[in-house]
Amino acid sequence: MAPSEAASPVSGSDGKYMSPWSDGFKLSSIGDVLTFNLHTTSISTLYQSDSEFAAQSPCGSCSSEACSRPTAHESFENDAVLSQHSSTKRNGATVDARLLRVENGLRANGSLNEVLRELSSIGADYAKKLQSLADRMEIGFEGESRGMSAAVGSLRSYIVSMAENQREFADAVAHECTIPNDNPNAVATIRCDLDRARSKYDAVEANRTSLAAEVEDLYLQTKSAVSTCSEAFHEPPSVKTPLHAGLISVFLKFMRSNAELSQSQAPSARMELEKETARLSESLRLIDAERICGLRDGVSKLLIYETARLRNLQYDVCHMVTTLNEVDPDTEWSEFEATGHQEMREVPSESSRSPMHYATYLTAEIPEVFRNYAVSKLALSAPKERVLQRIERTLTKYIDAVWEDKYDSVEMSDFVGEMQSSLVRQVFCNLVTTRSLQCNRLPSMSALKLFARLIGALLAFSRKQGDAWSGYAILKLADFVHVVEESEDEQPRRTSLRWLIYSHEYWSRIPFWEECLLIAIAQDFAALFDDVRPDTVLKPSTSELLRFRHWMAAFGISSAESSALIERVCGRLGLPESYTQCLQDTKES
Repeated sequence: MAPSEAASPVSGSDGKYMSPWSDGFKLSSIGDVLTFNLHTTSISTLYQSDSEFAAQSPCGSCSSEACSRPTAHESFENDAVLSQHSSTKRNGATVDARLLRVENGLRANGSLNEVLRELSSIGADYAKKLQSLADRMEIGFEGESRGMSAAVGSLRSYIVSMAENQREFADAVAHECTIPNDNPNAVATIRCDLDRARSKYDAVEANRTSLAAEVEDLYLQTKSAVSTCSEAFHEPPSVKTPLHAGLISVFLKFMRSNAELSQSQAPSARMELEKETARLSESLRLIDAERICGLRDGVSKLLIYETARLRNLQYDVCHMVTTLNEVDPDTEWSEFEATGHQEMREVPSESSRSPMHYATYLTAEIPEVFRNYAVSKLALSAPKERVLQRIERTLTKYIDAVWEDKYDSVEMSDFVGEMQSSLVRQVFCNLVTTRSLQCNRLPSMSALKLFARLIGALLAFSRKQGDAWSGYAILKLADFVHVVEESEDEQPRRTSLRWLIYSHEYWSRIPFWEECLLIAIAQDFAALFDDVRPDTVLKPSTSELLRFRHWMAAFGISSAESSALIERVCGRLGLPESYTQCLQDTKES
């Protein structure tokens, strides 16, 4: 039975699309695709700076409007003009009082960032002193037994591990626990907008010049956003997704301003600027809400990394306790006597043991991607080349087992442990994509089933951590990777990967399809940006975006529900109706 005829995890018996939260919704079994929930020490301990561990964001209770602060021009465009001499008292507070609050709040955020930088500096100094202390330690002496040398070596390893964990903690605080404070001049800008609105923009030329400057600034912002997104390849989903959402927001602003510049009309521009003033108080509230959300996010990440650091130290303490418990005085002396008082062989130090990363075992849900459209200024740091090489070496054996049909050589428990890291999942998807481009036909049905089991484990952790990027990569492979079964009596039958992963509960999550569409739109905008002109028409162009409705239909989602989802996502992103209609008109074949 074809997937479209099977019991879809997102549709009822009558074919009607069912929400995962409806009373009648039942999760489908995964069938041949087994999933696991093991916690193993793996290569994912080498690198895992996922800010997804800050999910269940403290900003989660904030509305999407409150976390995506519009610019001053966009904030005031629909209300009445403020009187030049009015105090503009709304809800008991004047505009001036709200300006002062926002100004003081931004200044306070800057002070807290200085505190976090100082904390990072202290941690880095502490790590250097610990490493220096470990370097001065001597392990063993002539005649010392191996057990005692191992105990002292374990202490040294613990100190080295403390230094490494502290160093990583300090680095995380410096790069990821910053409080967003991207607009220190926001209050001054709003004050200027208010003054300009009260003066009614004396000259048309001033309005045109201001609009041209805005287009230039948005062009640079968009170019920066495209560059940032292209460099975020190895970043975790919780970083990549807001970056791509920010690209969509700033690109749309750029296109709108570009069109306005080419068709500028002084009267309409003047009316728009006058309307800005009426929404000044609301804009200030949104700026303040973003400030509060940023503060809570930054401090929450600090607590998460501190908890992970202590957890890793706990693992190292347990290892040292085990080593010490194995020391027996009688055994040590007997060993010494048995050597004839010769120099004991030096015990290899454990200082070379790779320290466990502070964020290895943390898992959480990614916050709603539509809560913040601002392009992040977060400094992106790609993983070290040696980390990527080790991950690729480890994962290649699983991919080789699929394409070479070596089912018995795969230890699923080890593979499941690796899939806890979003970086490892990203690398696995990239390696599989590369291999499928070389040969997308698997040697046998058993190889396809093995591949489906691996994908099932990947999707299980992606679902738990709200990772839409892995699912987005698998969508491209679902019908591409296949097996052809030869038969003497029948025609050769083609079976794709989608047949075996169709019933996975991962595909029933509405937020996944929403975020998937966001990713596809952002990548479409990035591709369009290089060739943009004043007369460029904004419409879908990339093959992934044009096939999005086909993907949804292939996994059992009705045409009506896919249309509603596209309408909903495009509305949240503020896309023009013409662009939305183009997406609706794409064929599902």
